Amino acid sequence: MRTPLTILINSSNPLITQQLQHHLNTHSPEIVCTHTLSGHLSILSQSIFDAAFLDLENPHFNTTQLISQLSAHKPCHLIAVISRGQDLPLMADDHPCDDILTVPFLTSTLKKIIVQITKLQQQHSSAPLSPDFLIPLLIKTQQNKQLAQTLLERCFDDFPKQLSEIQTSVNQQNIEQLQNCAHKLNGSAAFCGLTSIQQAAQKLETFAKNHTTKQLASALESLEKALQSFFDHQDQLLEQLKD
Repeated sequence: MRTPLTILINSSNPLITQQLQHHLNTHSPEIVCTHTLSGHLSILSQSIFDAAFLDLENPHFNTTQLISQLSAHKPCHLIAVISRGQDLPLMADDHPCDDILTVPFLTSTLKKIIVQITKLQQQHSSAPLSPDFLIPLLIKTQQNKQLAQTLLERCFDDFPKQLSEIQTSVNQQNIEQLQNCAHKLNGSAAFCGLTSIQQAAQKLETFAKNHTTKQLASALESLEKALQSFFDHQDQLLEQLKD
């Protein structure tokens, strides 16, 4: 069964939001709408999106900051929504948008974007499942699949929130908070036998402890990739434990 697309719409213009919802609903995606930066950050800490439509005229957020945060949640496909004739704002070179949708937009254009998002989702979901996520956990739980499932479900609930706290700590250069957050994630991942996540969190914790601030960005990127791989396989992992 194909997994429904999960799409974020971020706009302060209710007309744009309504139009996008109307057209996207025909493709049966899960749609989340927000118009403020605080609302967006709260949603990002709890969900992973296949695509995000960003109204670049929204006065409630910093475009570069928002795109940077969403880019950490790949395979999120970023679509800039602009008025016809509007110039794209300057954005960080390493965080460009993947598509541009002009308002008023053509249904055919939106359909092409949805097809592209669906292809990317299917490619990503077909990635090979890492044995790192199940074998050590089943060893720790003595092959108790029900207990392993409970622990994994807790991780899928808690890890996005912990990642958001770590990202905020790095952005604010709050080293003490970063060390505490990374230590917490390190412990949780180690307890569940999630080796790649545990090692990435441990490295970040060590850099924070030693105040090696120049290495924080690359260590955070490694942690984000390890967690993203874990999140991408959520359905597969839980399904295997139901056997």
